[in-house]
Amino acid sequence: MLMGFIINQLNLIIMKKFSISWVLLFLIVFLSGCNTDKLETETPVEYDYSAKSTPAFLKAPAVQFDGLLFDLAAAPNDLFIADASKGIISLYGTTEVSLEGAVSVAPVGMSSMWAVTWPLGDSEMDTGQGLHQIKNKKTKKLANLFEFEANNNPDGQDINSNPYSVSAFNANFAIVADAGANDLLKIDNKGNIEVVAVFPLEMVSTENVKNLLGCPNPAPPCGAPAMIPAQPVPTSVVMGPDGYYYVGELKGFPAPLDESNIWKIAPDASGAICGSSPDCVKAFDGGFTSIIDLAFSEDGRLFVAEFDALSWFAVEVVGTVTGGNIKACNTETMECETIATGIPLLTAISFDKDGNLWAIKNGLIPGQAEVFKVDY
Repeated sequence: MLMGFIINQLNLIIMKKFSISWVLLFLIVFLSGCNTDKLETETPVEYDYSAKSTPAFLKAPAVQFDGLLFDLAAAPNDLFIADASKGIISLYGTTEVSLEGAVSVAPVGMSSMWAVTWPLGDSEMDTGQGLHQIKNKKTKKLANLFEFEANNNPDGQDINSNPYSVSAFNANFAIVADAGANDLLKIDNKGNIEVVAVFPLEMVSTENVKNLLGCPNPAPPCGAPAMIPAQPVPTSVVMGPDGYYYVGELKGFPAPLDESNIWKIAPDASGAICGSSPDCVKAFDGGFTSIIDLAFSEDGRLFVAEFDALSWFAVEVVGTVTGGNIKACNTETMECETIATGIPLLTAISFDKDGNLWAIKNGLIPGQAEVFKVDY
């Protein structure tokens, strides 16, 4: 049941953005059996904090979240949660704003916030992709992001829009990472859209997906090239203390380990081609697996949430939930420390106004999602 649910929810931001021929090839062989052994689904592991002495986990108020939880963001006196089933809800479960399809929220004051909605259907069609400005609990859709993608298609790939993350510090404009379009957009409060940066395809290893499917085997996928191109799939954007935008990649099929990048984009960048333009460079050249969220702490460290240690493919296709990681990184020394591991279906992290780190586990399972505080 979990397997089917995850496939239905995640294929919108993942399966449409890969080299489809390779996806089909791998899945056909997987379904017929890449080897004769049955692939076992692991039970979500307990938190393994072997990287540090066991820290305490303090749960949020006992609230049952019945929807799909995708984002956390600090508000002046609360934490807001993007619930794709309901809209923007508080840490205590109160629905602040009804907005179906909400997957990211950026509060900018007591009564003002930005939110993005993902496609409620096919991400290759106009099915609700948009940026919304919310004032005094009244919502206004400022930009149709599928329409922008269809008319402009900055990355030159298939027409596909799946806005997944929004960041903002005032009510004048917001920055949106579109996981389907592979771009970063700046959108003002009049609905005007500017392309800030475009993220490139990269050659990545097929080793992880082969291992997950039980290779070696003479079947075609197991004999696939060692490297194939993968979509970046940007899933998170946050502004750093230096004023630059930092964007994390999920990394598409074949879901490699340790090859998700974090990009650093100049605040005045316009149409930057990442990897070629000096306005969009790698803050971290790989080193992460299936990044799902980013957050800066008060001391300037960049915290990175990885959806699952064995990649999104392990969860979505194989049905193996190992659990995600949270890493704390120094953007100057490039050193990272793993502060949490084994978090099942980790979908978001955020710091509250007091500097406490919060996270969502089991975010894709209605009734089992939990928002908790991380003591590190």
